[in-house]
Amino acid sequence: MKKMICVAALVAALIPFAVAQDNSRLPQASLDREVDVRVPATPGTPAVLGNPRHVTPTPPTYCKPCLFYAGDFDSTASDANGLANEVDVIVSSGAAMYVPFRPSGTLSWKVSGLFTDNFASLSTLDPATSPYEIRKGIPAAGGSGGKLVCHGKAKSTNTDTGLNDFGYEIYATKVAVKNCTLKAGIKYWESVVPYCTGSECSNYRAFEANDDGAMNHKFGPTEPANNSFFNSVFFGATWQPSSQQQSSSRFSDGVIGKK
Repeated sequence: MKKMICVAALVAALIPFAVAQDNSRLPQASLDREVDVRVPATPGTPAVLGNPRHVTPTPPTYCKPCLFYAGDFDSTASDANGLANEVDVIVSSGAAMYVPFRPSGTLSWKVSGLFTDNFASLSTLDPATSPYEIRKGIPAAGGSGGKLVCHGKAKSTNTDTGLNDFGYEIYATKVAVKNCTLKAGIKYWESVVPYCTGSECSNYRAFEANDDGAMNHKFGPTEPANNSFFNSVFFGATWQPSSQQQSSSRFSDGVIGKK
């Protein structure tokens, strides 16, 4: 779906988010549908969302020591979007994105942290713990989650990335990981899910940002395209290829650690 959002359109469509969240309708898994983006691109010009910031070709500061970062959300991409990644009051049974990466080189990766970049309506994490998983062997057609390699639930923090669109800020939700070693050359999928279930979270939503476009700050191996999965009982998706929800080919996340 082509779309273009200027500042005026955002103001008109999204003031404020707490009001825009219509409790009389069902929540949507896809971010553009949740905020009801329906502004078409001008014929002959690409769709534009928001204003991308100027960045340097280095990993973000919250990825240190960085093994892999898929890249920043790019608001100028025609399919700029996000997909539900959350446990909160509205999506109470949760939704999780699983995004692929493949350790490069010949040395194993000793993982000490994981993060996902999420559009979120609040900076709050309540409780400030997040489940995380690394899996391998997810079938191309989905339907099952393959095999768990590393998983747990750990204290989580939100770092403001400085990026925003759709009326949301993008926060890097990060957890520390212990005892997780990944072999080079094998494809894995990671997930880190932000929680917001406290009294301040009645209208909270979170969506993992895609990074289709320039992939600024990309670091390490390139994320395999069109190979993410969406798992959510709430949205009726059982290890579903994310392409069945939206056209995003890659999503924004990262791996911290050393070789």
